[in-house]
Amino acid sequence: MAYEVFCKEAPEFEHWLDEHPDGYVLNCYKTGKLHTAFCTSYRVHGQMTSKRAKACSTSKRQLYTYAAQKGYDVPEHCQQCFG
Repeated sequence: MAYEVFCKEAPEFEHWLDEHPDGYVLNCYKTGKLHTAFCTSYRVHGQMTSKRAKACSTSKRQLYTYAAQKGYDVPEHCQQCFG
């Protein structure tokens, strides 16, 4: 599986994060940010996918490809988790 997209499916998203601690998460919008699976910036219970869908993968390259296919800008790295 190249990537998985979660939208309003917080339990499934949380499960993916738990199963892929070395994975990556892309906020799905035009100027989305790339996060690590353990980033705390989106781990607010009940709001994890309610504002924006999330594309998840164990490969940063797959998420860059997904963003390009969707017409998004090149994702910026989250400063909180990529420092």
